[in-house]
Amino acid sequence: MSKEKSKTSPPPSTDGPPELVGKLEGLDNAVGAAEHAFVAISLFSLIAVGTYQFLASRIFGANDTWPFETLRYLVFFCAMGGASLSAQKGRMISMDFLSRKLGPKKRVVLRILVAGFVIFACILLYKGGMYVRATTGDEEYELIPPAVALMALPIGAILIAFHYLLHAICDLLYLSAGQLPPEEDGPVAH
Repeated sequence: MSKEKSKTSPPPSTDGPPELVGKLEGLDNAVGAAEHAFVAISLFSLIAVGTYQFLASRIFGANDTWPFETLRYLVFFCAMGGASLSAQKGRMISMDFLSRKLGPKKRVVLRILVAGFVIFACILLYKGGMYVRATTGDEEYELIPPAVALMALPIGAILIAFHYLLHAICDLLYLSAGQLPPEEDGPVAH
């Protein structure tokens, strides 16, 4: 009986990950490094402009409008950059309450299904972001045109979908090779 069972479902391979997985993970890490740098620069700029605005208005009495405009968009850039970086790290959406009750293979399938849902949501987010950008009125600006600043939403949606797609492809490659992908770090139920 056990011989028949082994014929229908081969044991998981103990070989390393499929070759393409390493290349996809390298690409994912490279994009993640660029996102990390972008978020760091955006956060540093947010702090610098906020400090300038505070000092200029409180100490020197200057009431420039460009810092308010810049701060508004830098917060948006930080949020979307942080969301895409979170997706790259696999920390954005998790089904922990359900996945703890599932076996390893079913957890991988659940991750793939969640990735499909997130990619669909990102398509909607992209379309919505492009609509908002296209319908932006002729708002006056000093430094950053709103049409440029509002590209953060569609670009963020593309990056989030990109990371989830790469992760789902890697999971599928592992499954097709008869292996289970390494478990992602996350909260552990005790």
